[in-house]
Amino acid sequence: MKRIGYTVLFVIASIAGVLAITKPIKKGSEESLNEIDLPSYSFVKPRENAIHFFGNAESWNPLFEKLDSIAFRGKGRLDIVHIGGSHVQGGFLTDKIRNDFSALTRGVALPRGFFFPYKLAGSNSPSTIQCNWTGHWKGQRCSVQVDSIAYGMSGFNATTTDSISSIAVAARSLDSSIYKSSLVRVYFRSSENMRIVPDEEINILSEHTNTEEGYVEYHVSPAIEEWRMQIVRTNSDPGQFTFQGLMMDNEASGIVYHTIGVNGASTASYLRCKDFPEQMQSMHPDLAILAIGVNDANVPEGSFDQQAYIGRYDSILTALKIANPKIHFLFITNNDTYYKKRYPNRNAFEVRNAIEHLANKYNGAVYDWFEVMGGLGSIRKWKEAGLAAGDLVHFTKAGYQLEADLFFNAFVGSFNTYLERRYGKR
Repeated sequence: MKRIGYTVLFVIASIAGVLAITKPIKKGSEESLNEIDLPSYSFVKPRENAIHFFGNAESWNPLFEKLDSIAFRGKGRLDIVHIGGSHVQGGFLTDKIRNDFSALTRGVALPRGFFFPYKLAGSNSPSTIQCNWTGHWKGQRCSVQVDSIAYGMSGFNATTTDSISSIAVAARSLDSSIYKSSLVRVYFRSSENMRIVPDEEINILSEHTNTEEGYVEYHVSPAIEEWRMQIVRTNSDPGQFTFQGLMMDNEASGIVYHTIGVNGASTASYLRCKDFPEQMQSMHPDLAILAIGVNDANVPEGSFDQQAYIGRYDSILTALKIANPKIHFLFITNNDTYYKKRYPNRNAFEVRNAIEHLANKYNGAVYDWFEVMGGLGSIRKWKEAGLAAGDLVHFTKAGYQLEADLFFNAFVGSFNTYLERRYGKR
């Protein structure tokens, strides 16, 4: 099987952001966690850059207690899942957020978590995910209306009917270090005559299949940098194997940041992921960062059905609550967009109102990205500054990295407020 080579792969990490964060400190000191120093733009509203808590804000204390233990004592684990559309799938935003969070647990070999290797399905992928394969694979995503397809929580499928095929997957961080994994979980659906055969060079300590949640789990030693497996048909009858995602874990203490993103995905798209509730239980996330709405709102002004949007979103939140009844929801509002590159999309206001309604219902929090970036029409200014793409919906790499750092600063600000309440002003 062809191996993935990293010797020719280089990424220039955003070092300044990491260096601006203090190392873990002891409780009771005069310090707190520093925010990242950012460039100044006249259209960005730094005073609005905060997490807004709705309902009972004290319900967030258990999550901040976990982060407190991780950041200052190096103990515990916090699983975060970030769910959205193309902003998440593209990776520029989420890779930078992961990099920022990892600085809070510097020195700990954190795992990559859950992801889908999009190139296997013929779609664009972050450069930090590498995937090689043999055989013919047909890719599909939940944002395209194919009613006969059952999706897992990734919203992507890659299906083969070949008698033998293979996949090799590895992931690395923004500083080019490769994630090592001692636990690998393969999410899939298949006919009975299709079998997963891990590469013989990987030392498997144990194997467990969870049919209900749709995965097989392998404990390996020593830890691996690359997961390699074959898919083998065991007889001459027709067979089908559908790959739905991969968890690469090492069960270390710290913050594990999982990503689920699908180009063009709306709330309706994720409701088509029939295996979403069962598979999400295996992740058991503590925090869900939810950024679903840009594609729902991509309709003419006056055509957006706010109540239907709330109902669909509520169904997604219900599935997440089943996975972990104590989960916390952090919503990100739509960024400013233009409808068909011609009109400022005022549906963003209705999306924000809907999200605030849901945050009230679930004791959630809201990051008002629409307001932080400058409000209605502001994406044109981002484009003029080289931070947004010409479609007036997406951002450039620099724009996504600025968004990531702004979001992280808002999160750290909320955490510092918690620390002040608990231990006194620092």
